[in-house]
Amino acid sequence: MGALLLPVNAIWLAQMEVGTTGSARTTQFTGPYPSTLSLFANVVCFVLALSVGNLLVRRARPRWALEQGEMLVVYVMLTIGTCVLSIDFLDVLVPMMGHAARYSTPSNGWEDLFGKLIPSWFHVTDPEAIKAFYTGGADPFTPRYLRAWAVPVAAWTGFILVLLGVMLCLNVILRAQWTQHEKLSYPIIQLPMDMTETGGAFYRQRLLWAGFAVAGGVDLLNGLAVFYPSLPSLPIKAVDISPFFPSKPWNAMGWTPIAFYPFAIGLGFLLPTDMLFSCWFFALFWRFERIASSSFGWSDYSPQFPYVNEQSFGAYMAVAALAAWGLRRHAAAVWRDAWRRGRARQPDDPMDPRLAFAGAFLGFAAVCAYFWYARLPLWMAVTAFLIYFAIALACTRMRAELGAPAHDLHNGGPDYILTAVFGSRMFTPQTLTTLTWFYWFNRAYRSLAMPCQLEAFKIGERKRVSLRGMTIALVVAAVVGTICGFAAIYVLAYRFGAEARMATHFPYFGWEAYNRLTAWIASPRDQDFPAVIAVAVGAIGTYAFHLARMRLSWWPFHPLGLAISGSFTMSTLWVTMLIAWVCKATVLRYGGLRSYRAAMPFFLGLLLGDYTVGCGWTLVGWALSTNVYSFYF
Repeated sequence: MGALLLPVNAIWLAQMEVGTTGSARTTQFTGPYPSTLSLFANVVCFVLALSVGNLLVRRARPRWALEQGEMLVVYVMLTIGTCVLSIDFLDVLVPMMGHAARYSTPSNGWEDLFGKLIPSWFHVTDPEAIKAFYTGGADPFTPRYLRAWAVPVAAWTGFILVLLGVMLCLNVILRAQWTQHEKLSYPIIQLPMDMTETGGAFYRQRLLWAGFAVAGGVDLLNGLAVFYPSLPSLPIKAVDISPFFPSKPWNAMGWTPIAFYPFAIGLGFLLPTDMLFSCWFFALFWRFERIASSSFGWSDYSPQFPYVNEQSFGAYMAVAALAAWGLRRHAAAVWRDAWRRGRARQPDDPMDPRLAFAGAFLGFAAVCAYFWYARLPLWMAVTAFLIYFAIALACTRMRAELGAPAHDLHNGGPDYILTAVFGSRMFTPQTLTTLTWFYWFNRAYRSLAMPCQLEAFKIGERKRVSLRGMTIALVVAAVVGTICGFAAIYVLAYRFGAEARMATHFPYFGWEAYNRLTAWIASPRDQDFPAVIAVAVGAIGTYAFHLARMRLSWWPFHPLGLAISGSFTMSTLWVTMLIAWVCKATVLRYGGLRSYRAAMPFFLGLLLGDYTVGCGWTLVGWALSTNVYSFYF
């Protein structure tokens, strides 16, 4: 069932995130963008439909009904499919695969700068296939088009599967420490587990439907207002307040949106209060840091000052280092036990630990070799993937411990950091060209598969689902999800055109990557010492907050809040985190844990109502071929 739903999920998700529902291309965000949040809205909608349908089947034919564990396996598979086909993964890779051939002209000189340096299996070069991809109105199953895309799609599919395989093996190694020994909370899985409970007790809570009615009613009203402008609407979406502060130094605060998304308030209610406080406090802190930099003239030295992205990257590295340090004894014990005769296989192991260690090492070597064969220096390939998996480990820890609502880290990947630390002048055009292809899976990290894989193992443990069976489901979902993801974008582009009737950000991802590469080669920069210092400041600050939190009971700041608060997504959610913090702190202070549990269904209802009605509008727009209301962005 999960494998059969993956193609449906791919078509729907591609339509939401890179397609347009209208008959003409729009210059604005279309949306919504479910893959930018830790809990994917599209998957929640599938689980809701499956759960309600299963309750009806249980009444009519009890023997035909699915067990909770079976429905959660479907949830896990759809989650992995969404990770692959997301706005931070395939949605960036596919336009990069055709962008150089489409937009290379004598005036921009791309052919001389880097056109001949791109490995042939990285991108598509057939002019006719590329033209049809961008203009649309073509048959996607034309043999020439299929041949043009076959080799690069096959090459990147193999790379993606190995990348996800390394993450899976790492999760097998660290799973027991975080799920059994430290007993981390995994807040993100609470809603799907409640929704799939046998008997449907979750759906009989009045407060749940009260929250559902509030959030769903807002979406319904705002959606109708799109069709009938005379109707009133509730302004809950992000509005930038920075234009109200035009004078110096206040104008240095940058983009500062205020939004009141119901789903974010509901999701935030699941987080600990210190994490909620840190999310909104540090979101404001970064802006006051920019204001102070302008006031003291520091931003005159560099427009990037105070290097928020670099400080956030340092914070992620500190989180990864702390997580790795905490795993050292457990990983060593798993290694020792794995090679003892008779101890290699444990009943609750997702796979043989020896296979997990071998897969992690060999998979890491394979992805490094992939880029080394594309003429990236071996030391740089190894360093870049160490950074990438360190970020993946940090995001996995954030999700497992506190359920961070988002973890994007824009412009903080190894491609950006390595050129800042060493300077692009140090590298050859070939090295910079190959390094640019890290951009598509490092532009942001909102939809990383590694946290979702570990959450799948936690679901299996709680509901006594075979972890080996769960591992098979994860592998099947990765293979089928990758194939369906490529196919969905491919067909959508050839039918509607990447330049004609698809979202403007879809081809823009290619411009982002190649314009940056052009600047690297044509206007090389030296080492950016302030950026290096900013990385160190972010790492040291996070470690200091960690020590303070461990030693001081009254310490209000959580180090993970510092790491995620400088991101694009958290900039849109900081007001909702403030609201959720006020609500949760008030309930706990004056009502205690019992009142908190009693109030929880209302906030889960906000989340469920916003997701369901919000995603439902996309189906209406799809059916009517018109632009509709987007509940997020």
